[in-house]
Amino acid sequence: MGEQAEPSRPVAVVTGASRGLGAAMATRLADDGWAVGCLATTAERAQPVTDKLLAAGHPAVAVGANVREREEVDAALDHVEAVLGPIRLMVNNAGIAQVKPFLDTDPVEFENIVGVNLIGVFNGSQAAAQRMVASGVAGAPAGDSASASAGGSIIQLGSIAGHNGFPNRVGYCGTKAAVHHMTKVMAIDLAPHNIRVNTVAPGYIRTDMVQELIDAGTVAEGPLTGRIPQARLGTPEHIASAVAWLASPEASYVTGEILTVDGGWVAYGHI
Repeated sequence: MGEQAEPSRPVAVVTGASRGLGAAMATRLADDGWAVGCLATTAERAQPVTDKLLAAGHPAVAVGANVREREEVDAALDHVEAVLGPIRLMVNNAGIAQVKPFLDTDPVEFENIVGVNLIGVFNGSQAAAQRMVASGVAGAPAGDSASASAGGSIIQLGSIAGHNGFPNRVGYCGTKAAVHHMTKVMAIDLAPHNIRVNTVAPGYIRTDMVQELIDAGTVAEGPLTGRIPQARLGTPEHIASAVAWLASPEASYVTGEILTVDGGWVAYGHI
């Protein structure tokens, strides 16, 4: 299921690592010198990405957890630390979306979105921060290489839907906006412990899921790119690059920020 990390490799955990943005982030972090705990709803779902990292010579381990359940998150992080070492970076990427008019949204469905997108971020962030403080990695001196960060780092995945209102997405927009604001509070509370907290807010990204919708005609690519000043969709690698930078020593004085990676979508206000 995994491989013991080299002593010089800092340890990262990426939730929602089985595909899309999570897989791209896990790969980029591993290439940058991190040992990576790949977390999905089950370890089996995370195993294919983990196997690719291991085949490339990167220490990695697959773990499973429902991020809404704190006991499962704690058990998963304990396993990562037992196999790879103390966690220095936590990337809370797991999330779900729903497109449905507000009047038709089932309260149970809404609670499910809150559970994954909001409670899951709280669980992952607090569980990781507690371990960073307990293990002492958050107080470690800064390194010179791009593979090690000064202190601890927590990175959330927000969204342009956390900045702007999108129709029929009350749960998704609400939870992403909450994650953006929680980031600021966490950054303030954890700064004395030398733990930075930031959020990357993606715009429209060409993931496999989005491409399938475009190919099926469910989503029209033209109107999407027409609304984006850079006139193109982003790639998972664009988001992975932003996460890698925030996790690096180059961003050691950056905390409490929402880094929007959207080709100018939020900035564009012209009708």
